[in-house]
Amino acid sequence: MPRTTADVVICGAGIAGVSAAYHLAVKRGVRDVILVDERPPLTLTSEKSTECYRNWWPGPGDAMVSLMNRSIDIMEELARESQNVFHLNRRGYLYATANPARLPDLRRAAEEISALGAGPVRLHPGDAPYRPAPSQGFDDQPTGADLILDPALIRQHFPYLSERTVAVLHARRCGWLSAQQLGMYLLERARETGVTYVPAGVQHIGVRGGRVHGVHLSTGETIVTDRLVNAAGPFLRDIGAMLGIEIPVFFELHGKVVFKDERRIVSRDAPMLIWTDPQTLPWTDEERSLLAESEERRHLSGELPSGAHLRPEGGSQSTTLLMLWAYHTPPVQPVFPPRFDSHYFEIVLRGLTRMVPGLG
Repeated sequence: MPRTTADVVICGAGIAGVSAAYHLAVKRGVRDVILVDERPPLTLTSEKSTECYRNWWPGPGDAMVSLMNRSIDIMEELARESQNVFHLNRRGYLYATANPARLPDLRRAAEEISALGAGPVRLHPGDAPYRPAPSQGFDDQPTGADLILDPALIRQHFPYLSERTVAVLHARRCGWLSAQQLGMYLLERARETGVTYVPAGVQHIGVRGGRVHGVHLSTGETIVTDRLVNAAGPFLRDIGAMLGIEIPVFFELHGKVVFKDERRIVSRDAPMLIWTDPQTLPWTDEERSLLAESEERRHLSGELPSGAHLRPEGGSQSTTLLMLWAYHTPPVQPVFPPRFDSHYFEIVLRGLTRMVPGLG
């Protein structure tokens, strides 16, 4: 059986594993790092994300805000050194509501997140004039959030939103990027410093006295190592089981709709748009009757949770929108390829018409 050695073996070559390889090899000088994955790097879930980021996280505690502030610092450093090859922007997340009763809670939640370190909250009208986010770049932009309570100001800057919208919260240290191009940049830099990618599955991990001593691959090869990084994404729990460790994680199936907005209902400069109100979808009586006959879809006729969201994808000439809504996310087993409800697209689109009526 062929044997080799490594200072570190990383199980999983998605964005988490590639990032770990980059930081170990490029930033920390570890020269003998092996990435192991039976799939090509940056595939499976890493190529299917919404590719967004935010530091706007609720408590308890400031752990998530601190973690994301540090992560965004690192991404901005990488963008500067690569001439922003992965198109990092700072368009922000725009949380919108049509429910006046929610305004005190919206303001209180914003102030709580601000106090955790996400940045100041600016009121409009009241504070300095609202400063729209540019479509490109990330430097010299405000942090924190802008809470806009003036319907006329909302319509001026976001005319595609429903006229029922009474407030928007524009969280500013948020945006998106090309995760694939970021991942490839990290992988190329890691390979330049000696990181090796091995296309194989992990069949067994040798553990002795509570320590790793070898990784056995589907190719028959064994990598002798006493350091292992579990970056297996949806298979995190499986790798943990090979180590004799039960990792208490569960999995949800989240879908992403790619939609061609040929009528350009949504501005190409729009931020990430998020509808924060629960809602009941606009079904006809006949449709409600049909839904009631299906135990699997009966819940769709009742109140569904908040969180329907979308963003533009591509440059000014593109017509693509990415649409998402995690309206039903029971724990599932990570099975590939995943199976989605055949009506998922229609449900997401109907839900988004509450926020952007033009999509109707």
